[in-house]
Amino acid sequence: MSESSDAYYVAYLREKKARREVEQLLEDSSRQLYEKNKLLEQQLTQIKSQQQSMLQQEKLATLGSLAAGVAHEVNNPLAFVMSNVDTLYLYSRNMIDALNRSSISLSEDKEQLLVIQDDLPELVSDINEGLIRIRDITKNLLFFARNDSQHQVEVKLQDAIELNLKLLKPLLKDINVELDFTYNSSVLFTPNELNQLLVNILLNAIQSFIPDSERTAQINVSVSELNNKTVLKVTDTGCGMSDDIKNKVYDPFYTTKPVGTGTGMGMSMVLQVVQKHNCKIYIESAIDVGSTILIEFPPLD
Repeated sequence: MSESSDAYYVAYLREKKARREVEQLLEDSSRQLYEKNKLLEQQLTQIKSQQQSMLQQEKLATLGSLAAGVAHEVNNPLAFVMSNVDTLYLYSRNMIDALNRSSISLSEDKEQLLVIQDDLPELVSDINEGLIRIRDITKNLLFFARNDSQHQVEVKLQDAIELNLKLLKPLLKDINVELDFTYNSSVLFTPNELNQLLVNILLNAIQSFIPDSERTAQINVSVSELNNKTVLKVTDTGCGMSDDIKNKVYDPFYTTKPVGTGTGMGMSMVLQVVQKHNCKIYIESAIDVGSTILIEFPPLD
């Protein structure tokens, strides 16, 4: 074999070796990339699972905030229903005692029966009113918690807002709330998700107020119409947000609340619900001025 042939052969072997090394390197890189992608998929699945868990915790925390409102709304009518039932029981015992006595013509018995006669209609009316209030509260609560349908239906926006404000009533004791429902509107929404949206927005407004602040705590809620679209506007006179906080407000797990008092999923949940229902959301805020959240609902077909 000539020197030229030897040189070509050596070059061939060198190229073959280099090609094998490159192929091995490519194979190793592909395997590493596959393993990293697999690990990334596992981590992404884990993050999604954790996010869903945090969303569930946020829902439970929201329900916890509403529990006090439900208890307050139920306890008031329940208290006077129970009181009136006790009075009715006492009256019935007195009437039975009077009937069992040999002489019901005694002036004392007559006077007592006249008192019962005068008081009985009002007692029964108050009991009925209290039971109706309890029934309505239960009905409202069932509407709030309903998940019987994942389909969008027409919902009166004003009714949903008033319901959530009733449930949040104990948290609003030091806050003035002004409502402007000049535009009577229905929106196409999944009922339980509309309630989740409203309660998170209202809770954010409520929690924006600094305790013992000299500023007037006020929340304005309005429903209006713009270009055939329904517009919900919630404005508070709370602490407001900086531009940096406003830019992060939808980030999952982001919160300005102390550790242990917030999951950071409230506004992330709001954004998901808004996007799912083809709505648009806008936030305006300034430090020591307050915040405005505006949601634009698509027109009904």
